Amino acid sequence: MKVLTWQEFNKRPSPEPLAATVGVFDGVHLGHQALIEAVKREGPSLLPCLITFRENPKKLLRPSSYRGSLLTIEQKLSAIQALGIEYCVLIDFSDNFATLAGREFLTALYNANVRFVAVGENFQFGYKLDTDAARLEALSGGLGMRSRIVRNVFYKGHPVSSSRVRHAVSEGRFKEASEMLGRPYQIVARREDGGGDDEFVVPEDDLLLPPEGTYEVFVKDGKAVETTEVRVTQRHIVVGLRMRSERIRLAFVDKATQEKENLVWL
Repeated sequence: MKVLTWQEFNKRPSPEPLAATVGVFDGVHLGHQALIEAVKREGPSLLPCLITFRENPKKLLRPSSYRGSLLTIEQKLSAIQALGIEYCVLIDFSDNFATLAGREFLTALYNANVRFVAVGENFQFGYKLDTDAARLEALSGGLGMRSRIVRNVFYKGHPVSSSRVRHAVSEGRFKEASEMLGRPYQIVARREDGGGDDEFVVPEDDLLLPPEGTYEVFVKDGKAVETTEVRVTQRHIVVGLRMRSERIRLAFVDKATQEKENLVWL
């Protein structure tokens, strides 16, 4: 997968026409996967492209209410690539980008050789959220760019969203989180010396942790995968296994019902 910054994307347009979807894509949940499938269906004449943010804009705009990310940028790129995206553009949500109107953003996409764009029903973008999904259809048509509004994916009667996944993780409801994500909720953590027999790890970046308590997890340490219990306390995780690596991956499960050999790690 080719990964470009927003600046690179604008300076060096793709030589091939692109079908793009745009969004934060935190979690790359079932709703996001439907968007990715929409742009992939435009192939082979259009190359599947995903335009997203290096950091969640909510973290920068509303830091006091931001609860944490569902994926590191490394995990997000891994998930996007695994789903068949060939071209990924990362936006740094600077003050300059934040003041870009919806029409200006779509014009930039067209100039970068985007010829089809897919967004979700609730998508809003542009300065002061001046453009919603319906207006995107009108603006893109005026530029000569096709568009599609992809219908919500529902779970238990309500649309799947990153906010719903966050609520589920925040309350330790991992079965619901995994069903909306299409995989168990996972975090990447690094070793921290806690002094004693137990291993202490801390989540990378600002990854969301469940409430304090004891949980059953799969631990991926190097190539080895084991099932164990961990204890979450404040921003630390106490692991009762001796770590081989400085970084491990943890997959939280409702009960260890999934065969570890079939677990897709990000």
